[in-house]
Amino acid sequence: MLPQTPGKIFLADERGVAESDRFRRFSTFNFGPFAHPHKGPFGRLYGFNEETLAGQHVLDFTVAEASHVLVVPITGAVTLRCAAAPETTVSVEELVVLAVPAGSVLHVQNPFSDALVSFLHIWLLADEPVATPAAHRVAFRFEELHNCLLPLAPTPVGTVPARVSLGRFDGRCEAIYRLNIPGSGFFAFVLAGAFEVEGRLLHAKDGLALWHVADVELEALSNDALMLVLELPALAGA
Repeated sequence: MLPQTPGKIFLADERGVAESDRFRRFSTFNFGPFAHPHKGPFGRLYGFNEETLAGQHVLDFTVAEASHVLVVPITGAVTLRCAAAPETTVSVEELVVLAVPAGSVLHVQNPFSDALVSFLHIWLLADEPVATPAAHRVAFRFEELHNCLLPLAPTPVGTVPARVSLGRFDGRCEAIYRLNIPGSGFFAFVLAGAFEVEGRLLHAKDGLALWHVADVELEALSNDALMLVLELPALAGA
């Protein structure tokens, strides 16, 4: 039997939950009020949150360390504000990466008056201090995701400290993700459906961290299975 790639599964039903009558957040890693001894960061990835936000409501996130925040709407759109940077709105079929300074506050608002929105916000430590907030936007079409992992953020590591890919697969479709930078970590999150990844079964909203890996084999086990993948270069000096 071939040795299994070292890794860790983050089960959907073990995510932390924070909620009020205006929002609900599911956190794969420790974030905000959620703290668990086995949900610490994976390399530079220290926050992976699925958020639902009521109409016109605003959430404020205090940034403890210089970070890059990836925002991916699942339904609707959200408006982002941080310090003196221009306000930006990100919609479905878009990804925005925000570079945010330590000590700043990121404001996230549902721009609609009476509709819920849902989105991912993913938090990555920056290698160097961030002087001023900056935004990087990537647009894509849902049709482009069919049976492949589409690179959404193939920009230089200095701009976005991760490679981000998204794919939607037919049942029994297989793919191989080849890491671009040796020594990087691999993190996959199942948005819908089910997958087998390196011999591990993952259901909707499960996450998987892998390390010491060069190629990652995956197979969709249901139709319209949707997966987000992060390739995470090691932190500078780590």
